[in-house]
Amino acid sequence: MDSQQRAARARQVDEAMSKVRGRAQESRGMVVVETDAYGTITDLRIDPEAMKADAARLAAVISRCHRRAREQAEAEAAQLLGQLAHDSRPAAPTTGTPQWEEAAPLRITYRM
Repeated sequence: MDSQQRAARARQVDEAMSKVRGRAQESRGMVVVETDAYGTITDLRIDPEAMKADAARLAAVISRCHRRAREQAEAEAAQLLGQLAHDSRPAAPTTGTPQWEEAAPLRITYRM
């Protein structure tokens, strides 16, 4: 593979990886986090009602969502890189059905 082919391949990999996203939500969608393949948060949505929660509890929910979204994106990126290693053209990332339900829900509650 010459330098032009390597550069073209690098652009293909970069383009495919830029489309990878992980997404997680908790508390019935009151907190939603989306990350890219590198774990950077690309979207964060916090319902105004969630802002009434205890700050430590809200931070824990956000952190947990971020971790799950990052893990999902990393798994998708690894799968994509595996496909790219065996294929000369980039495969589109699989979006699949997001897994929204957490094993042990951490609910946001607030006191008036």
